[in-house]
Amino acid sequence: MNLQTAAQWLSQDIVGFSDIHRFAAQCRDAAAPQGRESAALILLAQAAATFTERQEGVAVTNETVRAFLADLRAQARELSDASGASDSALLSALNRFAAQMSADLFV
Repeated sequence: MNLQTAAQWLSQDIVGFSDIHRFAAQCRDAAAPQGRESAALILLAQAAATFTERQEGVAVTNETVRAFLADLRAQARELSDASGASDSALLSALNRFAAQMSADLFV
């Protein structure tokens, strides 16, 4: 998996929590060789894992899941576009995503 395929995966209409867990694992596995997009894949994996952990045991509407997937897809596309542009663009996109994630984690 790379950032482009991650964004495509996140475009699915119907996704369950087990699918999101699997997506997180696939992102982590793809990041293991420590390629150019590894940090981005790790951040996507962490965002997916955090979402499912927070929602575990709670009745969640389809709209909530779709909104999460749409937000994560937008982040994945931004990271993918930045990766294609330059190293500095990717680093800036990574910093923005990490800053947003840290704010979301502590709210």
